[in-house]
Amino acid sequence: MSGAYDFPIKGFIETSFIDWKHQLSSVMFCGGCNFRCPFCHNSDLVLRHEALVEVPLSYIDDTLHRFRKWTERVVITGGEPTIHNSLFWMVERLKERRFMVKLDTNGSNPRVVRRLVREGLVDFVAMDVKGPIPRYDRWCGVDVDTAKIEETISLLMENAVDYEFRMTLVPFLHTEDDAYEVAEYLRGAKRFFVQDFIPRNTLNPAYADVKAHLPEKMQAIREQVAAIMQHAKIPDSIQRQDGLR
Repeated sequence: MSGAYDFPIKGFIETSFIDWKHQLSSVMFCGGCNFRCPFCHNSDLVLRHEALVEVPLSYIDDTLHRFRKWTERVVITGGEPTIHNSLFWMVERLKERRFMVKLDTNGSNPRVVRRLVREGLVDFVAMDVKGPIPRYDRWCGVDVDTAKIEETISLLMENAVDYEFRMTLVPFLHTEDDAYEVAEYLRGAKRFFVQDFIPRNTLNPAYADVKAHLPEKMQAIREQVAAIMQHAKIPDSIQRQDGLR
């Protein structure tokens, strides 16, 4: 393992039951992202990450050691972890300490994801699918190389690592049909999770005034998505409410 440590850890949760389904995990939040999704509710990690205080690696090491008897899992999220070359350094470090690792990603760097999977450096990958591929720029706020998004999706569906896809359904930005179109595209995937929009601390402040779908509406959409997916598992909605996601 070589290279100086420069992985920008801007947030850390000691223990979480919602970031690795049915498992207790610790969670690292990295700063920086190559997307500008207007509905993102981690705007500080995207736009102001350089001003955020970095969490000392020594503190993380001490905490992981202290909680080792309860958890052997670490989630790396953001922001977007795959934009940092030092991600490999961090993940190798965790694996040397025999931790299981889950990666949250927007899927824009298939080369990075492929290497992590090939080298056995991740145990679970959760990919955010922002919306139907033909209109992807609409959801991301930047020009996106959709071929790379499709490559990451195809890579995960090879089942070389445990994975799930998830989509945030934002009223007025997405239609119900957008969720169904994504479900058709992902048909046969292991898991596809349609999650609620959280109107808080959004990257575009205007989205803080957008009201989320009613629970019964989301349930009806999930049932239709499940029917489309057929063999895919649609987990119940589980969302973080503390602003770091």
